[in-house]
Amino acid sequence: MQSVLPLWKELDYFKEYAAKLRSFQGEDRVQETLSEALYVVSMGTNDFVENYYAVRSGHAAEYAESASGYAGYLLGVAESFARALHALGARKLDLNGLPPMGCLPLERHAATGACTEEYNAVARAFNAGLRDLVARLDDGDEGLGGGARVVYGDVYGPVADVLADPAAYGFEDVRAGCCGTTGRFEIGYMCNEASPLTCADAGKYAFWDAIHPTEHLHSFLADRKMNTTLYVFQ
Repeated sequence: MQSVLPLWKELDYFKEYAAKLRSFQGEDRVQETLSEALYVVSMGTNDFVENYYAVRSGHAAEYAESASGYAGYLLGVAESFARALHALGARKLDLNGLPPMGCLPLERHAATGACTEEYNAVARAFNAGLRDLVARLDDGDEGLGGGARVVYGDVYGPVADVLADPAAYGFEDVRAGCCGTTGRFEIGYMCNEASPLTCADAGKYAFWDAIHPTEHLHSFLADRKMNTTLYVFQ
């Protein structure tokens, strides 16, 4: 997706921010600020949905016959990114896994609306690899060091819970997005409150458009993460 910043550009922006912060706070204060901040990293969904399963190009094209190979490449990118953040002062990192991407409205089977289980299996395999990576990075002897703490952020489990029993979590529709005539294909800037094709109450939906969660689902995920993962940083 053209509006998504590549990780190298995010690092450039972070370096620029750190430099401005250093000039404002001074060396001692800036190190404290950077080390006490929480770094929430989310990656992989667009890489698979947009770059691998849609139109393959670049590195995705190199692994056209191997989703597991592409997952391995992405895990390498994730490790490099985490180590780069650590070198710049980050000490509290939350690396988030993939959701059941085969159940995104865009990726469901057109005829039946069923989830694409092949994609979900790829997400679970990627998440298992990410868990292993987090364990290595968080290891006291061979990890990032310098007092760093790295945790795995589970997204798959909470979303799967909502999909399995929507009413239990206050949702009515988990198969289509709030935006558009179908909610199955519409994505992007045309999905907004002013559009006549936007649903009246987005809170009833798990997805805002064919890919992105609603505020309701985001809030549920945030609460779950605070209670199961991020509390270790308090």
